[in-house]
Amino acid sequence: MPWRNGRYVPRETTSPIETPVSPKKIQNIARGAFQTTNLRSENFEDNLFDSTLVSRAFAASSFTASFLLRVIGKSTFTAASGLRGLFGSGFVNSSMIENGSITGAKITNPIKIALIDGGAAGNHTVSGLTIQDELIGVFEQNGTSGILTDLSTEFSIKTSDTIDNTGGTATSGDKLLIFYLSK
Repeated sequence: MPWRNGRYVPRETTSPIETPVSPKKIQNIARGAFQTTNLRSENFEDNLFDSTLVSRAFAASSFTASFLLRVIGKSTFTAASGLRGLFGSGFVNSSMIENGSITGAKITNPIKIALIDGGAAGNHTVSGLTIQDELIGVFEQNGTSGILTDLSTEFSIKTSDTIDNTGGTATSGDKLLIFYLSK
């Protein structure tokens, strides 16, 4: 039966581990008997750490997130290193992505547009706007002629759902067309 230390270990056979690597070498690695300069991939045989050896040597769920964070340095792996296949779909969510790190075709509907009624200079409500968002442009559409006037330099985001142009142009009777980058 594939049991180890009182635990059932799936995928383990009752036959002894057959590995081309000497048990002494594996023990030295586990004890940390190698100098840091020797722990480079070119210093190990090609198949030293394959999935078969690791799954036989360690029980399922041995490598918890907290353990891996302790033993693997930050920035050890890169997306270019071919490790994407290790992670399932949905593994990365937006909280794990640095602001500004995704550009171009990877961006999904980042530019938002709002059309609101104008009013006296001051606060104007734009539902859905957040303090992290970036104002791209604010245009006043004249209610009579329909002409657009760029008032972007007058406006800023002060709080969520609010843009402000205190001391700026009054837009009563007109519409405001707001473009912003949703972050």
